Amino acid sequence: MFKYYELDMKLSHRQIEAFRAIIESGSVTAAADLLFVTQPSVSRLLADLEAELGFSLFARIGRSLTPTPEANALYEEVRRSYVGLQEVSRVADDIRRYRSGSLKIAAMPALGLSFLPSIVAQFLAERTGIAVSLRVRSSHAVVQHVSSQQFDIGFSALDVDLPAIRREPLGTLPMLAVLPPNHVLCEKQVLEPRDFHGKPFIALGSEISTRSDTDHFFSLAKVRPLVVAEAQLSFSICAMVAGGAGMSIVEPVTARHCAELGLVEVRPLSPEQPFTYDMLTPALRPSSRLVGDLAARVKERFLALGSG
Repeated sequence: MFKYYELDMKLSHRQIEAFRAIIESGSVTAAADLLFVTQPSVSRLLADLEAELGFSLFARIGRSLTPTPEANALYEEVRRSYVGLQEVSRVADDIRRYRSGSLKIAAMPALGLSFLPSIVAQFLAERTGIAVSLRVRSSHAVVQHVSSQQFDIGFSALDVDLPAIRREPLGTLPMLAVLPPNHVLCEKQVLEPRDFHGKPFIALGSEISTRSDTDHFFSLAKVRPLVVAEAQLSFSICAMVAGGAGMSIVEPVTARHCAELGLVEVRPLSPEQPFTYDMLTPALRPSSRLVGDLAARVKERFLALGSG
């Protein structure tokens, strides 16, 4: 709302609004129509404004009101003020309609290489004008990025609770065995620990927390696969499996993606190895509506993945 302040004047918004309407419409009658008030009301507002200012704003020439030079000078300031308000209104409307804003996303590779980019692409197609930055990092780095409050949302698989982060489980899915196409074990519908005994196996790096879960999976059954290679990323493991280097067990999002690309065959495990993906947001500042919109899309897509 426009407000005009002067030390020795008490000008009201309605007076300035009436003045602007008269200048732009050319008459008191037209100004009254613009403001949805009566003509006498506009005339009274103008008279009160002139009395407060101490000078005339219009001269009546024939049947028309002609602005005085003082009125023209005053109007230039009023116009600039209203243009500024209109720009504020435009920006606010862009924000309301998701036509303005930015999102900084940090994601573990399992979700950042394919799963999230497809969601972001659809998001951008519907939210033109939004700037998105997607940084793919390890789960540890994602936690650091979000806890710094510099990123709007993050996706990881790390069982940590920090006061600077709000952590919400995105979902839990069973890990999957990945096999080279036409591998002899592709004949089985479900793989058990004994199926890996003595077989060439590509393991996750020892610094990855899921590695201990897989090691426990084998140790309970007293089997020992032949570890021929290690890698930090599930996608790298799947690429080696696709090349015939061995078999492996990786998190399900990457496993399914690589299977869809025709690189590997996937099989469920018995007993299951659960894998949980988390969604992180900064705890020291509120989340934007854009974050809420993206989070809802991710949850919906992940739910479909779990039921697929």
